[in-house]
Amino acid sequence: MRLPKFEYFEPATVDEASSILLDRPGAKILAGGTDLLVNMKHRVETPAVLVNIKKIPNLSYVRSENGGLAIGALTRLKKVFGHPDVADRAGALAGAASSVGSYHHQTMGTLGGNVLQQTRCKFFNQSKWWRSSRPLCYKAGGEMCYVVNKKETCFSSYCGDVAPALLVLDASATLSGANGTRSVKLSELYSGEGRKPLQIKLEETLTEITIPAESLRGISVYRKVANRESIDFPIVGAAVWASFDKKEYRVAYTAVDRKPVRALKAEELLNGEDLNDALLDEAAALAAKEATPVKSSLYAPSYKRKMMGTLLKTSLRELMGRAGQ
Repeated sequence: MRLPKFEYFEPATVDEASSILLDRPGAKILAGGTDLLVNMKHRVETPAVLVNIKKIPNLSYVRSENGGLAIGALTRLKKVFGHPDVADRAGALAGAASSVGSYHHQTMGTLGGNVLQQTRCKFFNQSKWWRSSRPLCYKAGGEMCYVVNKKETCFSSYCGDVAPALLVLDASATLSGANGTRSVKLSELYSGEGRKPLQIKLEETLTEITIPAESLRGISVYRKVANRESIDFPIVGAAVWASFDKKEYRVAYTAVDRKPVRALKAEELLNGEDLNDALLDEAAALAAKEATPVKSSLYAPSYKRKMMGTLLKTSLRELMGRAGQ
C-alpha cells in the first residue's frame, strides 16, 4: 500500500511547527510514524500536510529534575525503557515501553507518539477496500458507529501501552504552542470521545513528560494480555503503583474504554489498607466495573472485564512480593 499525496514540512523549532499547524488546518504532526503512516496507507487518516518534528533539537532525553524524571517527547521507546533511572524508579513505564509492538516499533516509536496515538476499532483500522463493503463508520467520516449501532457517536478504544503507566505515576505533559507553554495532568489530554480522542489545541506540540519525585518513591508494574508477546496491541493492559509504607495504591487500564482509565473506586477501597486475598478479590470486582468496554476488537466486553480484575490481582501480588509483604 502506498501513502496518499501530502505536503511535507520539517520545522527546525517548536515555534515554527506551531506556525505551520496554525496556517494549515488539518495538518498532522509526524514523530516516529508507526501509528500515523499505517493509518494513512489504509486511508483512515489522510492529512494534506505532515509536519515532521524529528529534526527539532533537544526533545529527546531522560533526565532527573527535582527528584523526579523529565522525558522529552521525541525520546525513542527503546531509550525510555533502557534508561537506568526509568528501569530502576519507574517500573510501570519501563514495562509499558518495552511491551510496545516489535523491536522496530520500539526503535522508531517515540514516547509522545505513543501517548497521543489514535483510538482503534475493528471497523476503522482496516484497508480502504475492506471498508468499502459498507458506508463509512462515524470515526471515518460516516454517520454510524457499527460497534454499538448508534449514529453520531464513536466507541473506538484507546489502546496505547504507555498512558496507563504514566497515569499511575501521576505524570504531567508539557504542551508548547503559539501562546507559550502549559503543563497539564496526563489525564487531561484525553477527551473520552472516540472520533476526537485528544484534547490538544490546534497549534500545540507535546514536548515533555514529567514524573514527580513522590511517584518514584513507590513501586509500579505494567502487565497486559495480548495475542502475542510482540507486535499486538493489548486486549487489556493494566498499570499498578503502590506505596506500602503509606498504604497508597493507583490502578489504570488501557484498551477497555475510549480513553485510558483510572480505577478510582478500586483505589479508594485499597487505600489505607493492608492487602489480603479477600480485599484483592473485592478490588478486582470493583475495578472491572470502572470502564465501558465494547466489542471494538474481537474480544467480548465480559472477557475484558474479567482480565481487568485478573491483571489487578496479579500485579498487586507481584508488587507485594517485591516489597516483602
